[in-house]
Amino acid sequence: MKNITISLAPLGLLLSVFMVISCQGNGGKETSGQVDTSAVVVVDTSLDAINKKISEDPQNPVLLHTRALLLIDLKKFDEALSDMKNVLNLDSTKSEYFITMADLSMAANRTFNAKMFLEKAIALDPDNHEASLRLAELNFIVRRYPESLEILNRLIAKDKSDTTALLMRGFIFKENGDTVRAISDFRTAVESNPEFYAAYHQLGMIFQLRNDPICEGYFSNAIRIRPNSEEALYGRGLWYQEHDEYDKAIQDYTSIIKINPRNKSAHFNLGYLHQVHLKVYAEAVKHFTRALEVDPQYAEAYLNRGLCYESMGNISEAKKDFEAALINRPGYVLAQEGIKRVSK
Repeated sequence: MKNITISLAPLGLLLSVFMVISCQGNGGKETSGQVDTSAVVVVDTSLDAINKKISEDPQNPVLLHTRALLLIDLKKFDEALSDMKNVLNLDSTKSEYFITMADLSMAANRTFNAKMFLEKAIALDPDNHEASLRLAELNFIVRRYPESLEILNRLIAKDKSDTTALLMRGFIFKENGDTVRAISDFRTAVESNPEFYAAYHQLGMIFQLRNDPICEGYFSNAIRIRPNSEEALYGRGLWYQEHDEYDKAIQDYTSIIKINPRNKSAHFNLGYLHQVHLKVYAEAVKHFTRALEVDPQYAEAYLNRGLCYESMGNISEAKKDFEAALINRPGYVLAQEGIKRVSK
């Protein structure tokens, strides 16, 4: 199975499956996913500047709210909450203030409070698109699918090209096993925005599970948009591997390792391809070893490296690896069988 690295942002109601939503602008266009280190300096400088302005005008709710957003971005949640309490004491008529309070509630895992604040934001501004999306996402998190769908249906009825709402509704359909409607929403999303990485990736995964070769094109589109996407490269590489296009699979897994040398799944699959299909055991051992450097409890990597050593005639190392596999996965039948073979 694929390992997906998840980055949870403190600002916003970002569930793991929706982490891409934070990259969408109002029009559904994606922004760069690269980290700009200069942004950290800008944040610090902005905080200093806003502190100076607040010292000159301490009862200004706009300034206090601006500082609270910066503090959330810096993960200084207690300080941000203090500012937001002052903001609401000064002005409780702005929906965006309640959205920020919902962010802080989610950071503290208080979903009930977050829901209350989002509902208040919508009551103040029924057309607040961001608040509605956040509330739909929150309902998804707590598995209130009908409530989430009701909101998303309303947003999509208003704007059939709302790619973020389409993506989220597609996730809900997929989560509930309705892949037909999930596919429809994801396809509508990429028709509205041909650069929509997340929808292409979801389509690739769905059609891969269906063993449909169309998945290759969807993965390739996702990679075109984000050439450094480990998950899209892994999905396409796995498709190639499972359909005997080993050179292409090796190319995709190698690309992943260039992006992230600590991707244990890419190392493992490279090891497997060299072990099982190419019979180049020394190369396979190298990749299994690197997978184990990342995860010293990776039982499958111990087992397969042990099998390589066994094929190479290195019985003592094979036995060590089979024993390590059994230690990390008690009752591992294949490891037990390996130990019996090399102990004769």
